[in-house]
Amino acid sequence: MTDNMKVYISVDMEGICGVTKWHETNRGEADYEYFRALMTREASAAVEGALAAGASEVVVRDAHDSGCNILPDELHPEARLIRNWSGGLLSMMEGLDATYSAAVFIGYHAKANTRNAILKHTMSLSIADLRVNGVSLPEAGWNALIAGMFQVPVVFVSGDEALCQQASTLLGHVDTLAVKAAIGAASVNRSPAWARENISLGVKKALLSLGDFKPFDLGSPCEVEIEFREEEGAERGSWYPGARRLNNTTVTLTAINFMDALRFYHFVG
Repeated sequence: MTDNMKVYISVDMEGICGVTKWHETNRGEADYEYFRALMTREASAAVEGALAAGASEVVVRDAHDSGCNILPDELHPEARLIRNWSGGLLSMMEGLDATYSAAVFIGYHAKANTRNAILKHTMSLSIADLRVNGVSLPEAGWNALIAGMFQVPVVFVSGDEALCQQASTLLGHVDTLAVKAAIGAASVNRSPAWARENISLGVKKALLSLGDFKPFDLGSPCEVEIEFREEEGAERGSWYPGARRLNNTTVTLTAINFMDALRFYHFVG
């Protein structure tokens, strides 16, 4: 633990305990209000854990869909909340910089085409896979690379069981908490109260061992491949300066560093 420990918490919705169907994550549809409240409570549990570990500052980034899902008045009062999208490159990691000590991912989900995973996708439903230096990434991996640019380690990840397995494989030493698992499109959930209690305990435990975690980095330069579900995306992406068309649905760029890779994805993905 450091004397000035700033903690960044990125919160998605598909990996929140209980969430199973797309309509539960979409504003204006049935059950959305209930599940956004659960999202808010899981975020608050992570804040509680960070503060219990001695965090001097905690910032929560609402990182799902509109970026305006977490209920501000119900979020832990000690947290600062980032809402909406700026249009900048950091997206789900908006506001992160090198002054932070650690990053935490709450409510994350597995990558597209993962077997037995809840609401799996990668960044958008138009993308079949996203690879850096040949490594296929879920959003947790991509966002961990953003954190790595600032030398910030990801210390704790919660979501479904498939996502936790992917995060552990990619990041090596990272604490994970599976709040649900999948049987095909069905979900097997812990109780939301159990999820909140163990998120709080897990975040606290990880931060108290902060020195054990390392930033995620796949090296520079890096080969970025965006595989689309449809040919149109690859055709459009091939017009990006320096991009190459690999096949019918895939476009690639040799990026000088990960910021260059982010720029490519932002304008092509």
